[in-house]
Amino acid sequence: MKLKHVNCLKGFLPSKIIFTIFVILYVSGFIFAYFKPFLARSFFNGGFFLGYMDVKFIFPHTVAFNYIFNQFVLFLGGVSAHLFLNNLGVSLACVFTGIPIVSVIFLKLFTSMGAVNYLLMVKVGIIKAFLILGGSFHLYFEFLAAMLSVDAFLKFYRSFFHFLRQKNFKEFKEDILTDFLPLILRIIILLAIAAILEVLWSTWWVYILTQHYVPWINFYMGFYSCKII
Repeated sequence: MKLKHVNCLKGFLPSKIIFTIFVILYVSGFIFAYFKPFLARSFFNGGFFLGYMDVKFIFPHTVAFNYIFNQFVLFLGGVSAHLFLNNLGVSLACVFTGIPIVSVIFLKLFTSMGAVNYLLMVKVGIIKAFLILGGSFHLYFEFLAAMLSVDAFLKFYRSFFHFLRQKNFKEFKEDILTDFLPLILRIIILLAIAAILEVLWSTWWVYILTQHYVPWINFYMGFYSCKII
């Protein structure tokens, strides 16, 4: 039973070559920002890590079940769902076309995060930057999903071109059902977790570390809007 759990978790890990590419691009972004900080700031969008979070709160006069349902399920859940669907669309485009891999995953995600890491260290200091990025748990799931999307692209077209050469549809179908589709399912799971954590954890986490402390329940109970300035 434990072996099955370990193998299941290993399925969420990217291939060594994709992880190596991630490390190289991340370090490259960090070095680029070190030597060209102004250019890096204009080129890479740091989102709420580098921008000012202008958060609006509207607190209810009375807390009832309807308000909690509307706030956490319909409103915040809806924001998470929109974020999830948007990221899923990008991931599927990477998997089946490969077009966004370089521009979105390699540059705007991997390289950008390295640059943002350095710029955040300059802005708030090494310790606070470590706390901000380390505690933004959605990043781990988002990066894993991105790396697995590249793996899925390679796996799909490797199987497809093998099918064109061998003309063995049964083998191609087996590859899709046993290797490719489970990989897509893992990407969906990772993106769903990432979207929920970004809305219901990381937004609050970055806010309290860059502005002032607000209890988690108070923050989301009255959360109305957030603009990055």
